[in-house]
Amino acid sequence: MITGYNTDVRHHEFVFHVQTEDKGLDNPFIESLVYVGGQVLAAKRAGYAELLSGGEGERAILDLMDRQHRTVIAAIKQGKFDSKLEALLGARRPPTDHEATGAHEKIELTAPQPIPAPPAPPAPVSATGSRPALSERSLDQVILEYLTSEADQEQLLLTVDGDRNLSLGRAAELAFRTTSSKTGRPVPGSRIQIRMISTVTDPRILAQGDTDPDGSLVLAFSVPSIDRGTAALIITASGSVGRAELKHLL
Repeated sequence: MITGYNTDVRHHEFVFHVQTEDKGLDNPFIESLVYVGGQVLAAKRAGYAELLSGGEGERAILDLMDRQHRTVIAAIKQGKFDSKLEALLGARRPPTDHEATGAHEKIELTAPQPIPAPPAPPAPVSATGSRPALSERSLDQVILEYLTSEADQEQLLLTVDGDRNLSLGRAAELAFRTTSSKTGRPVPGSRIQIRMISTVTDPRILAQGDTDPDGSLVLAFSVPSIDRGTAALIITASGSVGRAELKHLL
């Protein structure tokens, strides 16, 4: 199984990249990494060995990964990583919205620039008509507010099943399904592309196709061999409700 989420989050004038991946049944934990300017700013890990021992399966793992990914995004939007970002700014300036394509270029600063405090979102009104202070609000409340604001934004969900031992020089077959995050219904006609990138060769497309009326597609392909360096598969899906991407290191 290949699973993962990649999301760019704009907070103030900076671009945060959140990557959440399932490390697999042999190493059962979910890892979320927060990148700014190509550098890891923070990491969050959660194990799910107890889910497996309790008889839970893929659905529970996917739910955990989705929940953790949204939690990290909510934390960014609430300024939870601002202090870490301020420390990073002393040596490197993250890319702004207009500079995202140069995310790996190091730029030295003479002095760090302060980050303005994020505006506080409206808190729920109590029975007395007062609102709790921001410091009194739990992380669960913050996440709930974020998920509520996201509820009306339909997104494309991509799930993959197939060869668990994808590796260089081998043939493989993967089954894909595209659905709507809002309705859970299939998203037919979504273009799925499997691309291989490496440190020693140019990117190459290994297979591509469109999902059927059930939102399903099976692609068979061969993974080329390389004598040195590292490689990864990048799987993208583009449909009527958005775009999704998965990555797998070979």
